Amino acid sequence: MTRDVKRPVGRPSRFAKFEQFEAGLPPKMAKRPSYCDGIGIFKGANGATVWVKIRMPRGGFYNGRTITARGAVEHKLGKRSSWDWQQLVIERDRLQGLADRGEPLEAVEVDTFAKYASEWLERKKPTMKGYGVTNGHIKSALGPAFGKKALNAITVSDVNRWIGKQSANLKPATVQRQLATFNAIMNDAVRSGIIEKNPTDRTDRIKGIEPRQRFVTDDEWEGILKAADKIEAEQEEKKEQTPQQIRGWLRHYVAWAYNSGMRRAEILCLTWDQVRKVDEEIIVIEVKNTKTNKPRFVTCTQEMLEILAALEKLERAEGDKRLFPISMTTLKRSLTRLWKESGLEDVRLHDLRRSHATILMKRNIDARTIAGRLGHSGTAMLARHYAVNLGDIEAARIFGTPRSQNGNKSADSDDLGVDGGASEVAGFD
Repeated sequence: MTRDVKRPVGRPSRFAKFEQFEAGLPPKMAKRPSYCDGIGIFKGANGATVWVKIRMPRGGFYNGRTITARGAVEHKLGKRSSWDWQQLVIERDRLQGLADRGEPLEAVEVDTFAKYASEWLERKKPTMKGYGVTNGHIKSALGPAFGKKALNAITVSDVNRWIGKQSANLKPATVQRQLATFNAIMNDAVRSGIIEKNPTDRTDRIKGIEPRQRFVTDDEWEGILKAADKIEAEQEEKKEQTPQQIRGWLRHYVAWAYNSGMRRAEILCLTWDQVRKVDEEIIVIEVKNTKTNKPRFVTCTQEMLEILAALEKLERAEGDKRLFPISMTTLKRSLTRLWKESGLEDVRLHDLRRSHATILMKRNIDARTIAGRLGHSGTAMLARHYAVNLGDIEAARIFGTPRSQNGNKSADSDDLGVDGGASEVAGFD
C-alpha cells in the first residue's frame, strides 16, 4: 500500500496582498488610482503608474495647495516598472513619517543667494537707511562669492574663505560691514524658515576691529571752526561761481552736530516742522529719521538756537523745507576739505557726536540722559563707543594726588601692608 507524502505548503509572499490587489485591477482604469494600504496603482493608456496616499495629521502645503489638519494627499511616484513592492513600502513609510513630523513631502527648491538677496533688498528698500551702501555690498562683495549658491548650500567654511579673501585687500572694518549685510540676509532666511541656521554664527572673528574712540579736544574744535570760517569766506568771495546750495551751511552744520550729538543723516533730514517751541526759552527738535526708527526729542542748546536764527536768513530753493538743504555728496566733499584745512584728517563727523557725549559725561550728566539724547535705548553703547569712563578719570586724578592730601600714610610699605600682619595673611610664619 502506497502512502501519499504530504508536501510542505510554500510560505506566502510578504507582499502577496499587494500582488493580488494589482492582479485584480482592470487593464484600463478611470481617472483615479486604486489603493491598498496606502499604495495605489493607476493603469492608463500609457502604462501603469504608482502612487502613495499620505495622511497629514498636522496639515501643511503640497503641490501649491494648503492641506488642512488630518487631510490627505495623493503623491505620484512614477512608472510602476521602476518600483518593486519593498521599495514602495519604504517610500510610503518615509513620506508618512515626514507628514507626521510636519515636514514638507516635496523637496524644497531653495533660492540662490543672488535671487533671495535681490528680493530681500527690494522688500527692505522703503525702510532701509543705507540702501546704496547695502546694494553695493551685495553686488560687489557678496554676489561674486555666494550669488550662484543655494542658501542652504552656503557653509561656515565658505564664509571663512570669503572673510580671508576680503581681509587680504580691505580694512577689517570694511569687511565687517560687508559681513553684517550678509548676516542680515541670512538671518532673514532663517526667520522665513528657508534655512535652519545662519552660517555666520560660527565663522572666524574678523581681527583688527577696535571700537573707534576719537574725541575732539577744545583746541581742535576751535581749529575746526576757524577752518570752516576760512572755507566759507573763500566761497563768499567766489559766490558768483558758487551756488547757494553749497555755501553758507558748513559751519552751521558741524556746530549743530557738535551741540546736538545727532547723526549725519538725522541732521540732513531735519525739516522746519520738526522744530517745536515748548515756551519762550525752550525749543526742541523732533528727530524722526533715526537709526532705530524710534523718534526722539533733542532740546536745543543756546548755540543751536542761534544757528536756527541764522538758517532762517539764508537763501534756499523755493519749497525746500530742510534746515540744511544740501546733498550728502556735497556734505562729504565739504567735510573732507574741512578736515584737511584744520589739519585733522583723522577726524570724522561722527567724532563730534562722541565728543558731545564725552563733554556731557564729564559735566556729570547721568549716562541714561546722555544715551536718550543720542538715541540709544541703553547705556552700553555709550560706554563702549562714545564717552570716556568717568570712573577711570577719577581714578587717575586720585592716583596723581599726593598721599598726604588723601590722609594716607607716606610710607609705601605701610600703604601696601608689607609687615608682619601681611605675612600672616599670606600664610607665612
